[in-house]
Amino acid sequence: MQRTPNLLEAAYEVNRFLLQERDLANLLQGVCDRLTGDGGSLGALLVLLDRDSGGVITAETGLEEVLAPLLDGLREGRLPRCGRRAMEGEKGVVVRCEQCDCGLCSPEGGRGDCIGITMAVRCTPSLTGFLALQFAANFELCTAEAALLGQLAETLGAALRQLFAEEEARQRQRELELIEERYELALHASQAGLWDWNIRTGEIYTSPDQWELLDYRADESGPTLPKRFIHPEDREQVLSVLNEHLAGKTDEYRIEYRVQEKTGEWTWFLDRGRVVERDNNNMPVRMTGTHQNITLQKRQDQAIALVQQQLHEAVNYERNFLQTVIDSAGDPVMVIDLNFHVLLINQAAARLVRNDGAAESLQGQVCYRLFCAADAPCRDLRFPCPVTEVREQGRQVKMIHNPFHGNGVPNTFELEVSPLYDRQGALYGIIEVARDITDRLRIEKELRENQSRLYRLAHHDSLTGLPNRLLFRDRLNQAVSKAGRNRSGVAVLFLDLDHFKEINDTLGHDVGDLLLIEVASRLQRQCRQSDTVARLGGDEFVFVLESITEHRDAGVVAAKIMAALAEPVEVGSHRLQISTSIGIALYPSDAATIDEVIKCADLALYAAKEVGRSNFQFYHRNLAENGKRPPLDAVQFKRAFAQEEMLVEYVPRYALDSGKLIGLQALLRWQHPVMGLLPADDFIPAAAETEMLAALGDWLFNRIANDVRHWQRRGKRCLPVHVRCDCRMLSDEPFFAMLLDSRQRYNLHPDLLAVELGERTFVESNGQLLASLVQLEQLGMGVGVSDFGAEPTLPSHLHQTPVRTVVLSRQLCRGDGDQIPSLRLIGALIAFCHALGITVVADGVDHEEQRGLLARLGCDQVQGSLLLTAVSGEEVEDLLEPA
Repeated sequence: MQRTPNLLEAAYEVNRFLLQERDLANLLQGVCDRLTGDGGSLGALLVLLDRDSGGVITAETGLEEVLAPLLDGLREGRLPRCGRRAMEGEKGVVVRCEQCDCGLCSPEGGRGDCIGITMAVRCTPSLTGFLALQFAANFELCTAEAALLGQLAETLGAALRQLFAEEEARQRQRELELIEERYELALHASQAGLWDWNIRTGEIYTSPDQWELLDYRADESGPTLPKRFIHPEDREQVLSVLNEHLAGKTDEYRIEYRVQEKTGEWTWFLDRGRVVERDNNNMPVRMTGTHQNITLQKRQDQAIALVQQQLHEAVNYERNFLQTVIDSAGDPVMVIDLNFHVLLINQAAARLVRNDGAAESLQGQVCYRLFCAADAPCRDLRFPCPVTEVREQGRQVKMIHNPFHGNGVPNTFELEVSPLYDRQGALYGIIEVARDITDRLRIEKELRENQSRLYRLAHHDSLTGLPNRLLFRDRLNQAVSKAGRNRSGVAVLFLDLDHFKEINDTLGHDVGDLLLIEVASRLQRQCRQSDTVARLGGDEFVFVLESITEHRDAGVVAAKIMAALAEPVEVGSHRLQISTSIGIALYPSDAATIDEVIKCADLALYAAKEVGRSNFQFYHRNLAENGKRPPLDAVQFKRAFAQEEMLVEYVPRYALDSGKLIGLQALLRWQHPVMGLLPADDFIPAAAETEMLAALGDWLFNRIANDVRHWQRRGKRCLPVHVRCDCRMLSDEPFFAMLLDSRQRYNLHPDLLAVELGERTFVESNGQLLASLVQLEQLGMGVGVSDFGAEPTLPSHLHQTPVRTVVLSRQLCRGDGDQIPSLRLIGALIAFCHALGITVVADGVDHEEQRGLLARLGCDQVQGSLLLTAVSGEEVEDLLEPA
């Protein structure tokens, strides 16, 4: 029984240790150490579980190998069976550990070399655990030893409870000291003094560091009231407030008053206090409070009040300034918050208010009551509320209000409403600028009407009201697109009136215009609703027939047109009989593009005129080979410019009397890669149809101007160059601008360029052409007539044009030997031109006999193969004399 004294001695050592040690970790470890070794146990393990935090506190001696797996199980919430049994058992129960998972005993139920004894350790309801001891395998626990170990576990639990209680008391003491420290710091930071007044004895306790501030002084008779002098104006109020609190009428004693310092200066103090103790008669016994010098705070408050006053005045100034600015705006301006209150409004907006009013008196009022006399914001979908729109969309919006805010003003306003944000970026209201757009809308309406009128003028013929060339191409394009979708065809009919020029010349342009109006009316009556009839100019008209697939269908329409125009026309007092020639082409059977089908119809019209007029002809493949107009398009013209297929040749002109070179006639040619050398008459109509006439004229005059400048730079005396032109060039608007640009770019004198037009152009001339000729004369350029005498009708009005030169037709001057069949006619023409001061040039002089006859008739100049045929620009340089 030697074991019991050993355990008893170990228990005694543990108990004595528990009384001395106050550190938890040292205490737990010391217990384990004292229960091993001489105490009889091989190892000791102490485990405490905190249910509130889930923490585990352990201590061990001699069980390092057991501790690691045991702790892993405890962290996962698994208690060993022996520990769980001990903790679930009654107070003082000692559990023998056999076949347990704690690792303290052998795995074979005691047949190994060790065994475990476990006891519950109960500290607090949330902190429990167990104490496990490891003994040799032959250890047998007697009743006395079990009781001793149970008491030891209970003592350990009691010691831990005492330790935790002491620690909790120390923690409360530290917290109390911290609170008192913070309280003193707060008093110090606030520069307030603490006082405690025993009302019965009159004793007053004050903070030691605030004695001077409080100035409670004691004399020989004991404590007295402060000797500082309270301001007379504040004394009565101080006593009144104090008495009311002492009487229990107020919850707190609080008063601010002024005290005179020793220096005579007045300082401000704040007294705060409360009765903390009363006797059985509810009479105050004790009162506690603070006494604080608030002079600096008062001065700061006064400074802040002054600053606020200044800021208020500045805000009022800025507000008045802003009001002045927005009042200067002619448009109504308002600032409205999200509650629909008007914050700012200018005079222009105030004048729109019902019953009018000054802007100052309207601020702060609700906008929908102000403008609409309504009890709620506007919900009219036609005139949405600006505030609601900005609030929902969160961005600037524009809207139209008619009338503005429903105030009865008949004008229409455009509102530009912007969001107004505060300093934190939150939507605060809106800024609304209204603009009266009534006049603008009226002007826009007038502009639309004018645009419609201008569109009609730009797309319709002013005389007949029919579509013009521009609208014709648009209608044809639409018809071709529709035909492509419907797999149908389109017929294009080109027609002009036969001998219309004779009617103009004999009866006058007024009769001709009336005739064209009647013709247009008859042509319109032959149109279906889907068809188009247009006037291209002069007596040229064109039909676009949709849904035409066969030639005979177009032929039926052409026959109806000819029959309609064959009926006599009554124009004023004249009864006229007219006829027409028609050329017909079909899309897509004759051509695959718009330009090609127009060209085909034009070739067919030319064929109809060649046949003898008053008929219609269909386009066919051989027409382009036999006709005078080759099939040319814009692509070929552009290629000709780029690859220098276009060229200019010069025909020298000589004076008959001196034989000197006095001028040059410029002839435009096209060295076509397929059709060979083409004269200008063969491709100028195609240039007009493909809208390349302006580009062709620009190339021609720039090329001639460049040649003239080259000759000048080579030191040659340049002679006038007469350029054979087509009248369509002159009718093109950019022509004169191009002409001036060429002269300025190459620095050419106006006398060095002259323009020649065919006689037919002058025979069929109109007012526009005559105006163009006058403009050329004003530019200082000469004007000439080529192929003069080729037409059967002489231009009797030649004296009305600024013509300086006429070139007699080559056919007119043709002769054999000394015989010229038209000799008498040539003599008459020369005399006629000389009478008008016009220079006469004979073209096609191939024999010396022709030259002699023309000299005797008084001809001025000649050109032809007898002298020199057409030459290039480089060859002209050799002909010119030095400057």
